[in-house]
Amino acid sequence: MLVARALFLLLAMSAAWVAQAADEDWMSVADQVIEQLDTALTSYQAGDAKTARREVIQAYFGPFEGEKMEAAIRSHLGIEPAFLLERQFGAIRKDIKSGAPEKEVASAVNKLKQALKDHAEQLNEAGVPLSVYEVNQ
Repeated sequence: MLVARALFLLLAMSAAWVAQAADEDWMSVADQVIEQLDTALTSYQAGDAKTARREVIQAYFGPFEGEKMEAAIRSHLGIEPAFLLERQFGAIRKDIKSGAPEKEVASAVNKLKQALKDHAEQLNEAGVPLSVYEVNQ
């Protein structure tokens, strides 16, 4: 009976560790940004440029900046990668505003999505926790 309790306790602790590790994954933040970018692209393809631009802005200020991914990239990967991502967001907004061809906007969105995944992976590999940028720490 004591062995069963010890195994149960060990399993419970392992489950908590796995749940915490999942919360500390920058890919989940990148996925939120990517989802919003996909929504923006869908809006643009449907002919709603105004909504598409707004959704790109929300992707930037929402999960990318709001979840501190930009700050983590700037602090741990360098100012240049953060600046280049910011420029990509801006270029997509400008392309949408100018009525660029859908294929061009889609290509820019796909490049940004890949860059976000790459940087999320680099942050994860560097062991940068999401919680490092929480307020009041």
